[in-house]
Amino acid sequence: MGFLNKLFGGSNTNEDERSPGQRAALKNAAYFEKMLQQKDRNIAVDMETRSDLMKQGRAEPYHDWSVSYDYLQKFSVTYSMGKPIEECYDIFIHAADWFANGWEPDSTYADMLDMVALGYLLQIPDDKFNGIVKVVEQADAGSDYPEWKPDAILWFIINGKRGGGNQPEAVIWPSLYQYLLDIIRMNKEDATAAMKKYLDSWYSLHRNDPWYDSHKKDHAYTGYWCWEAGAVSKIMQLDDTAFKDSPYYPYDLVHWNKS
Repeated sequence: MGFLNKLFGGSNTNEDERSPGQRAALKNAAYFEKMLQQKDRNIAVDMETRSDLMKQGRAEPYHDWSVSYDYLQKFSVTYSMGKPIEECYDIFIHAADWFANGWEPDSTYADMLDMVALGYLLQIPDDKFNGIVKVVEQADAGSDYPEWKPDAILWFIINGKRGGGNQPEAVIWPSLYQYLLDIIRMNKEDATAAMKKYLDSWYSLHRNDPWYDSHKKDHAYTGYWCWEAGAVSKIMQLDDTAFKDSPYYPYDLVHWNKS
């Protein structure tokens, strides 16, 4: 906890109040239990809203995305609080099912990266993963973002799951992901050392993201996890001993194998 207190400027978490196996250290067990209940309420509300809009013929893909995002948030909370990955897996499958029909021209890269990386790490069935990939393909064909182009990190992870495919040469957001792209082009030894440096700087790199410093707010923090670092490390078969204890690295998920 001393390292995390220095890193984040203190925390209101009493280490003794953490649940056994808790993966995220910045909040206690009671906090995560409340967050889990909140996410279930969010799911129920968004499902009811979507159902009402469906009856009125006014439902949009956004409403499917909203339910997917609720499930993705629930997944992060469940993983952070230390639940078995099998339980997290079932939650993510719901997220994937809703995400597949939730694309709109202004769909965001961060959502796609989380879904692609987690789909790979959780070894979800190909038909479920293809639904996620469909959203990426729709963005590649018609995103509202002028910067959008086929992204090297997204497709590296997709191709890692599929066993090959066309590989773009560049990333959409170089300020955030160029270093990770450089890593996938390195040999294993250099990539391992570089991945540790990437994880050390990952949180500060995302200081402009809406979730940054969410642990300082009420009912906002779900855990800080760099799912894409886990996916890239697993695809490249990196020895993650040197960065397994990074507070952002989902070590348990990287080393989980679906039975």
